[in-house]
Amino acid sequence: MLADDPALTRPEMKARLEALKERTSRIPLPPPTAEELASGKSLVNNGRLRSLYLPPSWNSWLISGWGGARNARGGTAAALSALQQQPDYAFKTRVFWVVSRTNDCQYCLGHQELKLKKAGMTDNEIAALDVQWDLFPAAEQAAMRAARKLTIAPHRFGSSDLQDLRSRFDDARTIDLLYTIARYNAVNRWTSATGIPQDAAFGGEAKTELKSPTAEEWSNRQSGVAPVDVEDRPEWEAWEVVQERLQAARQRQSPVAMPSVETAAVVLAKDTPGVIPPQWFRAISGMPLAVEAWAQRQALLREGRSPQQLRLMIAWITARENRAWYAAGHARARLLASGCPEESLHSFVAFLEAAPADTRSALQFARLLTSHPQQVGDADVAALREHFNDHEVAEIIHVTADSNAFDRMTESLQLQLEF
Repeated sequence: MLADDPALTRPEMKARLEALKERTSRIPLPPPTAEELASGKSLVNNGRLRSLYLPPSWNSWLISGWGGARNARGGTAAALSALQQQPDYAFKTRVFWVVSRTNDCQYCLGHQELKLKKAGMTDNEIAALDVQWDLFPAAEQAAMRAARKLTIAPHRFGSSDLQDLRSRFDDARTIDLLYTIARYNAVNRWTSATGIPQDAAFGGEAKTELKSPTAEEWSNRQSGVAPVDVEDRPEWEAWEVVQERLQAARQRQSPVAMPSVETAAVVLAKDTPGVIPPQWFRAISGMPLAVEAWAQRQALLREGRSPQQLRLMIAWITARENRAWYAAGHARARLLASGCPEESLHSFVAFLEAAPADTRSALQFARLLTSHPQQVGDADVAALREHFNDHEVAEIIHVTADSNAFDRMTESLQLQLEF
């Protein structure tokens, strides 16, 4: 089925989160095996679907603090207990709530509701995330503004938005937040597009209830976060304009202070010695997950069951839709190196016409999931399954989601294109 218009009140939203438990996954999700049940590891539906259909080298969350949560002994309860020890856990979970509400990703939104309650927030305090941000500290408001705009309109996230965030956070924290917001967008696109049913139990509880009562003062207030203002993305710019944008990206300097090239090279040498780190790696090289992010990005290019050329094409589509010029420069270079004629990159129509017929449904799907994730429905994934097996469909969704994260992180930081 196609997603309905977003729920505008908290009781309606909660009802949808609870009803999601009855949804059938768009990619088959069999019951846990005896081996899985005996493992003591987390059995949340999201992690299970990833482990069933994605290459192991693609399977890290790549979000600060999440680490090996999926494989934590003691299941989800143990993983959440470890996460809650982090000083910014509740704050980042609130940011994740905003991203998920903006994308109308009901699976992730349900998880954030439960996590915030476990972190000590009341239902009334969570309700304020939807309608009254001025109840939160000024720094959190800046983070929530950045989260919503980078989620719903990345093509319009600019210098003033970046400065708004930097006025409340130092540069290292700004990088961490923008990177994390970008990754949350990837998780949303994966869970919503695959149609994963909500977990009946979460966080060690035998049964979780998402349709809890809402206080009268919050029941009828209209959401200020739900995606009622999603814009159609503009048609792709003329090729002359694209060339100008790429040249501008080559000449710009990020206003955000990043670790030095020398420092980033030392970090990168843990995986790939002797390589000059690209700007995207330099930006995150101060984060503990940097080397893992590097390894996974290489794996996305080199491994998988889906056609490698298709994965390169998806990266170009998401970058162009998101007006992510650093990412577009990288995607263009890889496509040209693979033999793709440059004239096919000039418009979406030309790109689609030049693509092999059996890949066109995937390219159209990638464009929809990039610009309108709220609109992806059962029929869209069913159409993919007519041309690709379930492992390939999962990879197409994941690559689109991951590319959207790369776009948002690199362009929000205004990274300089290297070539």
